[in-house]
Amino acid sequence: MLKKFQLFVLSVSLVILISGMGLFFFGHLIFPSAVVQVISFSPPAGLEYKVLYTKDGYEPNLLEVPVGSRVEFKNVSDIPMWTASDPHPIHSDFAEFDARHDYDSGESYVFQFIKPGTFGFHNHEKSIDRGIVRVIDYKNPLPNIDKTKEGQRAVRDKFLAMFNQKDPDSVFKLIDAIEANNALSRDCHDMSHDLGHRAYELFGFSSAMTFSNPNRLSHTSVDDICAGGYIHGILEELFLHRPELKSQPETICSSIPDNNRGSCFHGVGHGLMFVNKRDVPVSLNACRSLGGADVYRCFEGVWMEMFWGTTDHAGADSLGWTLEKPLTACVNAQEDEKPTCFLYAHLGYLRTHPKDFTGAVDLCVNSGLVESDVLFCLKGVGITMMKHFTSHNLGSSEKLVEGFTPQRKYAYYAGVIGYSRLSGVSETDLKSFCKVLKTDTQVCLTVMKNEPR
Repeated sequence: MLKKFQLFVLSVSLVILISGMGLFFFGHLIFPSAVVQVISFSPPAGLEYKVLYTKDGYEPNLLEVPVGSRVEFKNVSDIPMWTASDPHPIHSDFAEFDARHDYDSGESYVFQFIKPGTFGFHNHEKSIDRGIVRVIDYKNPLPNIDKTKEGQRAVRDKFLAMFNQKDPDSVFKLIDAIEANNALSRDCHDMSHDLGHRAYELFGFSSAMTFSNPNRLSHTSVDDICAGGYIHGILEELFLHRPELKSQPETICSSIPDNNRGSCFHGVGHGLMFVNKRDVPVSLNACRSLGGADVYRCFEGVWMEMFWGTTDHAGADSLGWTLEKPLTACVNAQEDEKPTCFLYAHLGYLRTHPKDFTGAVDLCVNSGLVESDVLFCLKGVGITMMKHFTSHNLGSSEKLVEGFTPQRKYAYYAGVIGYSRLSGVSETDLKSFCKVLKTDTQVCLTVMKNEPR
């Protein structure tokens, strides 16, 4: 029988286990300088929970429970209550968590949470009434995720502190702060992976993605936040909590607007590598279930994670490729996998040769690759060189492809322009960039014309 009590605030303790590794939060070891207040509860076995639905909404609207807990949602209002997982109205984040019909005053809907994760929920009949259940597997803590460059960790921690665990709208505060910092917003992809991980932990998939929040219009440029890194981090964390999704990746991005779906499926590729412990063939095969262009965006995420991720992120024993020969994996890939592999292969070189962009270009053009592979490799270097546009070091960017054929220059600038657009750089600024170039202005402008935003 359910205990007759109401948890407005769960027996609260600040779980701050200070060690050389950092803080313990929601199954993770997290970053040592990120100070976060955490609601935690270690209940006796078999304890059940009650949430009341009142005229003011769900009370409490934030619940943290261990895996296996049963939660009673009792309607004590005059409003019909249909409790269901986000997003409204399709309830796809956690389809099993759905009452499927109205419960009148005095009636209760009971659900047992047997899967770990963070699940936003709402009243289907009044979707502005919302809540969050965090389900934790205390016996199987998740790995520490830290993709941020050493020099940006203090900045990352500042942004992490903007999250208010009781307020999903704090996601917008963080996004707005990043967009207000023009230079940072174009060089924050790695850092924003970590922000996406935290957003999922706190708010669940749809609220972290921002697309289902009825209190504010969807953030139309969320895909631009750090070139999609924020979204990708959300997907990685989703897979860590719900590994069963690897068998049905086609369902994950179903609630995402069409213009953001490509970045979502790129993130699925990252997440598959996490849950498959960096097994590239298995992850690529899972991508194939998506169909159409989504397959290749998923391929991109797999290859990017292979070349730039670490074994610590996925619990694997090896990178899956050799640091001395980063192109080998791409040369041996299936034909339809090669373009996306060569797009990210230069990252493998830059892992051991930081900022040696000349060497990365040399790797592309002097490794005996067929011309189509050379072009994708150069496009990848162009993506990375977008950072030179951010710092206005335009001469270095142009010099890398000095003397190249028009086709090779086109591929390179297609990477620069494409990634700049993904990072929210305006067309006006891009045209100014092209016109500053000494010899490549025309090819740069041609890319802008032929490759629409």
